[in-house]
Order: sequence, then C-alpha cells, then structure tokens
Amino acid sequence: MEQELLVLLQQTQTIDEAPRRAAEAQLETLHLNDAFPIALANIGSASEVPLPSRQAALTALRRYVARCWSDTFEDFQGPLAKAETKSRLRPQLLALATDNQRKVRSIATAIVGKIATSDFPEEWPDLLGLLLNFVTEGSDTQTNGALHILNDVLEEGLGEEQFFALAKQVVELLYKVATNEARSFAVRSLSVCTFKSCIDTLGMMRGSHGDAIDAFAREAWTLWMPFMIGALEAPIASASDEVSKGLVTLKIQVIRTTMEVKRHFPNFFNQDIEKIFGATWTDMNQVKDLYVQEFVQDEAEGRLVDTDGLPCSLDLYVLEQLDFLQGCMSNKVVKEHIERAGFAGANSSPFSLMISTAITLSQIAGEDKTMWEIDLNVFLTEETAISANYTPRTASGDLIMKIGECFPSQTVEALFDHTQRIFSSGESQELKESALHLWDQLLNDYADMGRPIDSGIATSLLGYIVTAISSTDDQSHFLRARGYSVAATLTKATYETVGNRVGELMEQSLRASSGDPSKIVQITALRTFQKYRFAVPVEELQPFQASIIASIRTFLNQKSDDDDPEDSQDVLTELVETVRMAITIHVPVILDDNLQVPQLLFAIAGNGVTNIYLLGLIRDTITDITDTMPEIWVPLCGKVMPLLMPMMDLDPSNSEHPLIGLATNVLDVLLQAGTSPLPPGLVETVMPRISRILLASGETDLVQSGCGAMKEIARLDCEQLLKWRDASGKSGLEISLFIIDRLLRPEFSEGAAMEVGGLAAEIVDKAGDHIGQVLPELLRAVAMRLATAALPTFTQSLILVFARLVLKQPMDVVDFLANLSIGERSGLQVVMTSWLANTTYFSGYEEIRQNSMALCRLYTLEDPRLAQVIVAGDLVVPTSTRIMTRSRAKQTPDQYTMIPVPLKIIKLLIQELGPSVGENARVYNQPTEEYDSEGGEWEDVDDGLNIPGVSREELLALGGSGRTSREVDDETANLLTSFFKEVSSKNIGDFQNLYNALNQEEKQTLSLLR
Repeated sequence: MEQELLVLLQQTQTIDEAPRRAAEAQLETLHLNDAFPIALANIGSASEVPLPSRQAALTALRRYVARCWSDTFEDFQGPLAKAETKSRLRPQLLALATDNQRKVRSIATAIVGKIATSDFPEEWPDLLGLLLNFVTEGSDTQTNGALHILNDVLEEGLGEEQFFALAKQVVELLYKVATNEARSFAVRSLSVCTFKSCIDTLGMMRGSHGDAIDAFAREAWTLWMPFMIGALEAPIASASDEVSKGLVTLKIQVIRTTMEVKRHFPNFFNQDIEKIFGATWTDMNQVKDLYVQEFVQDEAEGRLVDTDGLPCSLDLYVLEQLDFLQGCMSNKVVKEHIERAGFAGANSSPFSLMISTAITLSQIAGEDKTMWEIDLNVFLTEETAISANYTPRTASGDLIMKIGECFPSQTVEALFDHTQRIFSSGESQELKESALHLWDQLLNDYADMGRPIDSGIATSLLGYIVTAISSTDDQSHFLRARGYSVAATLTKATYETVGNRVGELMEQSLRASSGDPSKIVQITALRTFQKYRFAVPVEELQPFQASIIASIRTFLNQKSDDDDPEDSQDVLTELVETVRMAITIHVPVILDDNLQVPQLLFAIAGNGVTNIYLLGLIRDTITDITDTMPEIWVPLCGKVMPLLMPMMDLDPSNSEHPLIGLATNVLDVLLQAGTSPLPPGLVETVMPRISRILLASGETDLVQSGCGAMKEIARLDCEQLLKWRDASGKSGLEISLFIIDRLLRPEFSEGAAMEVGGLAAEIVDKAGDHIGQVLPELLRAVAMRLATAALPTFTQSLILVFARLVLKQPMDVVDFLANLSIGERSGLQVVMTSWLANTTYFSGYEEIRQNSMALCRLYTLEDPRLAQVIVAGDLVVPTSTRIMTRSRAKQTPDQYTMIPVPLKIIKLLIQELGPSVGENARVYNQPTEEYDSEGGEWEDVDDGLNIPGVSREELLALGGSGRTSREVDDETANLLTSFFKEVSSKNIGDFQNLYNALNQEEKQTLSLLR
C-alpha cells in the first residue's frame, strides 16, 4: 500500500488542480482502510523517501488522527481507529517525534501530543516515563521532540492528582536541562517554556490543593530562581548572530516564566521581586543601545520566532522587559526601592535613567517609519491604538503611564528634565519626537485621571511643542505631526494654563491640515480637533466650526485625486470621526445649506463603501444628531432624504449595493427617532424602495436594515402604511405579509431575517383587526421558523411575536400552539422550549419587560398543558478531577436537568429579578402597582412571601455569593416584585411546591422580598 500512497501523496503536491483534487479525494476514502495509517507512518519513517513525501505522509496521518483516533476530538468524523492500529502507531510516532530531521519531528510531535491528550494515562501509561527518559538521556533533537510532547501532556492530558504526583520529578528534570550549558539554547529554552506550563497548571490547581500547591511552588521557585537571575544578567553581544539569538530566546522564556509565577503566586514572588526587577532593569539598560542600532537606526527584521515557534528577536525581548517592569511598578517593594534611590535630576538617579530609557525605546522603529510614509492607514492604526502590533514604542508609552500613576509629580518633572535636555542639546529629530510621544501618552492619561500638571512645566513644554511644530527639516514631518498632537493633549490636560494660546494653536492646526507638504502632518492636524472639542469651551470652538468642516472637505478632495479610495479606509474613518466631532459643536450646522454636512458625510462614505466600520460611524453620527436635537427631526429628514433616495434606487443586485445598504441603514436610524404620525408623504416616498429591496435582495445587512426601517414605519404610522399602495395596486398590508412570508422561509439566512419577528409583531399588534383570517398562518410560519432558529437575536425577535400576543390573549395563544403540529412535536413544545432557553439572552429594556410580563401571564394561567412540557433546567456541574482545559471543555457538552415549564418560568423570573432585589426590596414596604392577573386587579396580600417551613432569617443565612445577570429597569423590577408577592401568598400554580425545587441561591433571592 505504501507505493500506492506515495503516488497519491506526490500528486497532492502538484500545481495542477484536477489531479491534486482527485488525489486528495482518494486519500479521504482510504480512512476506512485499517492499513492506511500504518502505511503513512511507514512512509514517514523511511529515511530513503524524499523529505516532501515524508512530510506529506505525516500531514495526512495528522489529519487521520484528528478525525479517527478519538471520538472526544473536536474534528472527529470516524470510523474510530482500532485498538491494535493504535498500539502499532504509538511507538512508531514517538520515534518520529525524536527524529533528527526537524520537519519530520515537528509534525510527529504535534501528532503524538494530540494522541496523548486522549490516551494518556489510561491507554498509554508508559508515555511519560519514555518522555522523561528522552529528556534526561537523549540527544538535543530527541529532547527537543520529547519536550514538545511533554508540554502538550502537561497542558491537556493529566488529571490534577496525576500531575501533582509527578510534578516534583518533572520540575527537577526540566531544571537540569535548563541549567546544562552543554545543551543548545533551543532545548534549554523549551525546558523553561515547559516549566512555565507547570507553573500555569499549578496555578489552576490552587483552588483544590491550596497549601500543598503553594508549598511545592515555593520549593520549585527557590530551585529555579538563581538560574533565572543569571539568565537575565547574561550579556548579549549582538542582535543578529545565532548564539545571541539563542540567548535572547532563553531570556524571553525566563522573563515570561517569572511573569507566570508573579501572576499565580504573588506572595512568595514578592520576596524576590527586587532581585528580578533589578536584573531585568539592568539588562534592559544594557540592551537599549543595541536595540536602537538594530531597529531604529537600521531596519532589522523583528518579531521573529525560531523553528520551535519560540520568539527569538531582540525587539520581542525588549517588549517583554518593558511589560515586566510595568507589571512590577505598582508593587510596594519596588516602589519603596525606587523611593530609597531618590528622584534626582536627569540621569543622576535610577528613576531618571528609567525615564530616559523609556524615551530611547519609544523612538519610531526604522521599519515602521518606512511603512508609515508609504501607507497613511498604517500610521493611523498606530496612532489610534487599534493596531495589534504591540511594539517597544507602545510598551514604553504604557510604562510611562504606569510610572506616572505611581509617582505623578516626579514623573512629570523627570520627563520634562529629559525633554529640556533633548531639545536644548540638538539631539536627533527621532529622539525629540519620542519625548513628545511619551508626553502625549502621559498627558492624556493625566487628563483622564484628573491629575494636575505644574503650570510652569506646562508653559515651558508648550514652547518645545511650538518648536516641534515649526521645524522645517526634510525629515521632521513626524516631529511636526507629534507637535500638533501634543498641543491638543496639553490643552486637554491643562486648559487653565495654556488656554490663552489655544486659539492660535487651533489656527495653526487648520493651516497645517491643508498647507503642510506631509499627509501625515495634515491628517494629524485634523485629528487634533477631536481632542480640542472636549478640552475647549464650545463658545471658543464655534468660530472654527465652518473652517474645520471646510478643511475636511479639502483633505477628502485631495485624497480622492491622489489615492485609491479603497486604500484609505482608516483615513476616511478619521475624517468621519472629525466631522462627527465638528457637528457636536453646534448641531444645527447639519441643516446649513452652505456647509452641506450631509453631502460631506455621504461623499466620505462613497469613498469607502466596503468599510463596514466607516458606514457604522456615519449611522452613529445621525443617531447622535437625532438624540441630541430631536426637535430638528423633520427638517433633518428634508435634508437627508433627497440624498438617500437616489442611492436606494440602485439595483440591489448591483455591485454598488453597499451604497444602498448605507442609505437603508441611515433611513432605519432616522425612523427609529421618528415622530408619530410620520410626515405626510414619507411612507409613499420610501416604501416602494424598501419593498423592492426586501422582495429582491438576499444581502444580509441590506435586508436587515430595510426590514428594520419597515418595522419602524409600522410602529410609528401603521395607518399611513395600510393606506399606501404600490404601482400594481397591492396594499401596504399585502406587501408587508409578502415580505414577512419571504423572510420566514427556511432558506433565508437568520442574519438577514434578524428583524422579521419585530416587523411581524408590529403588524400583528397594530393591524390585528385587518389580518384576522391570515393571523393563524402567520403565527404558524413564525413557530416553524422558531423550531430551527439558532441566533439569539433572531430567536428573540420571533419569540416577541408570541410574547406580545400573550399580553393580550394568553389563553388563545396557548390553545393555538397546543393544537399546532410541527414535525413530531406540538407548537407549544417548540415555542416554549426555544422561548425559555433564550430568555436569558434577551436584550433591550422594553423587550425584557415585555418578555417578563408575558411569562408572568403564562404562569398565572395554571394551564396543565404548560406543566406537561419539559425543558432544560439547571446546568449539571461535571465532577471530573481532570484539569478543564479549553480544548477539553469543547469536547464536553453541557448537561442540564429537565424540569416542567412553570418551574423554569419561576427560575427565569427570579434570575431576572436577582440583581435588583436589594434596591427594590422597599417595594414590599409601600403600595405598589398590582400585577394584572387574568385581566383584573390583584387583591391586597400580606407583605411577606409565604414560603413553607423556612424563615426569612434562615434563607438569608444561606449567604450572598449570588449570580449576577442583566440590570433590570425599575418598571420590570416592580412588575416581578408584585408577581412573586401574589403567587407566593395565593399559592398560584402550586408555587409552594415549586419553591422546594429551587436551588439555594434562588431561595436566597426570594428571601430578600419583604
């Protein structure tokens, strides 16, 4: 079979698609053959076979293992591999995992690690012994493979008792490898990495073995700590030679392990924190110049990992150092150490030197500088802190903020001393920009926290900012941009001090936004107004409002001429943010025909039609306007509707549909804030376009917002909707029912149909008298769609159709559902199962209130048909002692008790009431609105809950561990309070017996009701 497989494996590597796909398909069919995995392992073991074929064979075997080895695997498909097949493969794969060929070894270790998570220790009891033997006696390559597998076993394959029994032996063996200088740095680093996994596992076990775990961890730390200090103090000669890279890899694993110890075992770590902090700080101070040379002055490649997947480049080590120092800064021992050393002037104290080092490491990396100059979007992602590219520059900013948090005035003074030195002594533009970058971070943090800045320092710093803004060197654009940014941040932090200069600073920003030769400076100058808006009084900003909007339009026109709009998405986003800010200065500007702000917003959108976030910002801008000044809603529609209608007239199937989506989205937002009734003619204008979209399009966002807009029309002015007729003469009601029918069809995606339940609920509620004959069919369609619904928001919208009907006709709804068949279940079973399973996911105060009221109504019906429906109750907590990793959690689905509907309703309503009980307990000591049961007023009842056999004091003694859930508004809380008051005192629905089935936490919640 091996020869046949070799041919197939070679074909899977061909560039010709047809034979490659045919070979892949044939390999899939061989999963049924017991000889298949054995043959693959034989090919992988054959050193005479070309390496690509060996790799292909092991890759195919890895896929087989994931699908056939264990039915606990997430990707299991079957058939399950036979026991004899597994027995033959295990030793063969373990040998491959310690093979001298790295590419073979890496795949084999992944396979063995996967197998170990299911087979160890029950089916592969000697695995750990074999691995530890390789670690102790094996060559570097054997030890390398064994450590990879050992790491997988420690993370996934051991129960708590098994791990604790073996931990001492494992930790000592790993220590011997890590401290053995005859071993390669790669193996030593892997050993430290595996020790880190041990620490993490010990930390997870503290809850069940607290004192024993602490004692062992302390013993292990005492053993390892001197080695770690020595590794951190070892000098790095270069950033590029292989030996230095190996040492850097080791140092990174050491510092990550110390952080893991600090996280899990802070008490005894604090005893040595001064030593670790000192070693880390000393080494960072030594490597900073090497970092600047390699990564700032040159463009060394960073963020590198070695063949074992471990980080190995100097920039990543510096990043780990900065993170560690930041994490230690607020520690009492470290703070006292810094205070003892003093806060003397520039570079004459460790504290001052730390600030200087932060400035050094905060310089823009050469590679980043090149990227920012090429792509303005990359620059903006860094500036707006939305980039995932966490760098030493970013970490230096975080460090300076942490230092400022611990030593507020001393940090300001030290940073100013260094800024003064840098600007006065003719240091490089890069270092000047770096100092101002740290000021940007620090001042912003101080402004948010309300920390004061010395007025003399603020005034002097403004002088250096003006110097930066005024620099004219060819390479000073980053410095100029930083100057504009810090000027706005300084204003935000110290307006009282620099307020007399702010008008001039804003004028300079406006001039730079269109006149500076650098796009980086232009966009930065525009963005400053996002800060000025919340730092400067509105009356001082208002004279600049028109100029800000004009500058944005000028910048947009230049971008449209120079660049591909699709390559400017982050730029466009910042433009919208700035427009949004400018509008808030004086909201009626949106109606100004001269400034044409709506046209500007949609022009920006036209340049970024595929940017969902951008379009969302425009939607939010309209929402802000309608929320701030609802009185201008009608004239706002008059300005915006003529812009929306041409976009909505585009063919929904056209490639330009994002513009239709934007227009429909904005229409939805406008209508959500609308008045009732709607302005005459509005429905006649928009309904032909909305109905065309909803009857023709299948695009998720477009249909979702279109259906949402139609729902709002039905809510605000159903009469105008009913009177409208389309071009063929069909009424608005007919069109509405056609649309609901289309969106409820099973082939329509839940995402697109997200709002259909809301639309149906409004039609049923507002036009119920007009749809009497078709109502049963409509409800049947909703119930059938609910049977397969999965998305919580979609499910909620469908459930609310029944919830709102229950509020008016509870018995009629139960009768209808009980007589409805959906497959082999009744409609009552389908609806109640989904309803009660999804109630905890409901969102929106009004929706939660309606849902709670409907459940109260259902419970008080005391209908035996509801009691016969069994649904999922409480989560059954697993009793396994195995460490619950993420992957194991995926393999173990949640289990629930099964309970009748009335009990589930009580549990859900208690959970809904839970967080508000304390604040609303007073309700029971004063008159409340009575819950309207079965259409009538409730009678006055006793103040206390009539709980059988248990005093309130006994229930309170159960404790206050309490589960939290969503906040409940006062109206809903009062409703639920009255409900429980009634059902407990009158024993409605046999409440006293149901009470006995509640858990202690639920009884505790009820006990708080007086």
